[in-house]
Amino acid sequence: MDQRLYPELKNAASFLEVVDKRNTPLCVMAERDVLRQRLRHRAVALLIRDSVGRALLTFRAGLGWGFSSFALVSAGQAAETLARGMLREEWREEGGRLSPLGLCPPRPESRQAFVALFEARLPAALAAQKALDPERNMLLDYDELKGLRAHFADLLSPFMRVAIQGGYVRPR
Repeated sequence: MDQRLYPELKNAASFLEVVDKRNTPLCVMAERDVLRQRLRHRAVALLIRDSVGRALLTFRAGLGWGFSSFALVSAGQAAETLARGMLREEWREEGGRLSPLGLCPPRPESRQAFVALFEARLPAALAAQKALDPERNMLLDYDELKGLRAHFADLLSPFMRVAIQGGYVRPR
């Protein structure tokens, strides 16, 4: 996080930038207030793929199967910096190649966040190892993912359904 943007802000990680309809920052507020008031803010979704292009989905209780990682962007933090941090901390991948997938506009399914979407590749063996916990992770090719959305959409998180339908998640 670049502390120069908000040097007087204590505990910047618990604050979000409220943004306008063009994703321009308006002010900084406590995360709980931004979410409670359903104000526009920023988030990052990271999709991990193995070397053959299968997507590694993560299960979140109450939401369903979704992106490998998802987090809110703290005040003063860049989306790509957050995505790299998630790749390093959650997936133990240092210096992995991060590819942008796009920017999804605010929607109720993303709690009114502009979501910067990224993907990263893991070696097939490492991705398969993560998928060994079937209650937490699932490795799917694009056709399986489309089939899941078409026939069992209620198993996917609301934002994952939006991302697939919007073409943000594509075959690789």
